[in-house]
Amino acid sequence: MAWITAGYRPIAFIPLLLAATHWVAGEQIMIAVAAVLPAAAVLLSLFPERPFTSHLRPTTPYPLEVAEAWLESRISDTDSELTQVAVMAIKVDGLDLLEERLGFSMDDTIMQEFSSRLGKILRQSDLVTRGKKSDFLVCLSGMRAPESENLLHLSRRIQSCLDEPIKKGNVRVYCTVTIGIARASQVEDLMPSSLIHAADSANRSARKDGPGGVRIFKTAYGKPPSNDNDLLEEVAMALENGQIIAWYQPQVSTHTGAITGFEALARWEHPTRGLISPVSFLSLIDRLGLSQRLSEVVLTHALSTLRTWDRAGFDVPSISVNYSSDELKNPRLPEFLRWELDRFELTSDRLTLEVLENVIAESQDDIIAQNLKAISDMGCRIDLDDFGTSYTSILNIRKFSVSRLKIDRQLISRVDRDEEQRRLISALLAMAAELGIETLAEGVETSAEHSMLAQLGCDHIQGFNLARPMPRGDSLTWIPDYRLTCPAQAQLGKKPAGDNRVS
Repeated sequence: MAWITAGYRPIAFIPLLLAATHWVAGEQIMIAVAAVLPAAAVLLSLFPERPFTSHLRPTTPYPLEVAEAWLESRISDTDSELTQVAVMAIKVDGLDLLEERLGFSMDDTIMQEFSSRLGKILRQSDLVTRGKKSDFLVCLSGMRAPESENLLHLSRRIQSCLDEPIKKGNVRVYCTVTIGIARASQVEDLMPSSLIHAADSANRSARKDGPGGVRIFKTAYGKPPSNDNDLLEEVAMALENGQIIAWYQPQVSTHTGAITGFEALARWEHPTRGLISPVSFLSLIDRLGLSQRLSEVVLTHALSTLRTWDRAGFDVPSISVNYSSDELKNPRLPEFLRWELDRFELTSDRLTLEVLENVIAESQDDIIAQNLKAISDMGCRIDLDDFGTSYTSILNIRKFSVSRLKIDRQLISRVDRDEEQRRLISALLAMAAELGIETLAEGVETSAEHSMLAQLGCDHIQGFNLARPMPRGDSLTWIPDYRLTCPAQAQLGKKPAGDNRVS
């Protein structure tokens, strides 16, 4: 009777069917039906369903083997286009910490609920299994062109399915996921295991940039990670030979949608290891005492790019460059900035210095205050970065001539769904308005967050919802493309400026 419980539940209705047959067609027909149906069911039980022809739950006992079998059938199919086959490696961010804080039962609830939500997004033909190095593997085929763009779009949909909290009793947990993507056409020596490994490598690379990242596999991701000592020997040379450069992330007005500036961010484009995350090399630069040299390199790239935008006819008002406490202690900093601005024929109001909130909150050094005042008197702007993560007094905001507060991602996350978060942001914006200081929300990742921040009265936004950091060449095409959509951006959550009421 095992075949009755193995998926052939309709056989439970045989007695009813036989009774109906006897009533309609008589005893002879009923006997024939009674003989044929069980035999047919037994025969069907001898041919198990192909595990990869329908949607599987992530709790499959042997997930990796099932995924490899599914991929093998697609890769070996001569009629299948490799560009249309892909694997996503998905990892729930901070799951270990959630286990420690809330226990394994909550961990199980998170995985089951995410699995359920994932199943509602994917197609019936897609395969979901539990991964080895990742929490889930999603195997895809039949992806439509442009494949990479559609895979990124699907990634965003998967991430957005966790916008609503996962609940168990009185506990509510907000989760994010990091996603690594590998397309079969991009993997050398293609086998199911190498495709899965490539997706895991892309996921590992994405996690270096923080939670909620998405990366498509590149060959450099699959190489063994170098240890710090290897990179330590190369980073100083990289600063001088042009491998460490600036990438740029845009900032826009929530009132008009217009571009109000870009932030310059250090990136290491290694000739053999590919793009190295700032998390991997900024600490090495600090250990070598080269942070001042790094700021000089980034500033030169930033001002050069600003001049390039001017010559291309792009109206980009300003560029922002990050400065640490060590760099701000240099007594010659104001003079150096003035010299660089003159060299690139730019006015001082085009340059913004970003200073971490903890630098101002913890600083007892008068030279930092003197430098920032001198830089502000030159006409440069001062942004207080990661605002809300330390304890900065209003007096310090005035003392250090801050012109704009950059509200940290931790504060604006889920502002569109959390009423307490909205009240907190509304209070910060009201305080800034009273002080005559502009505000910028960083790390804005969804249109809903953008819309709510605009309604609350935040002046500017920056984040992945708008654009990821990009090299200078890409910015030359992104700027005109964005301006075609500028009117639509301006309508997101449009509300009269200065109206900071919580809705």
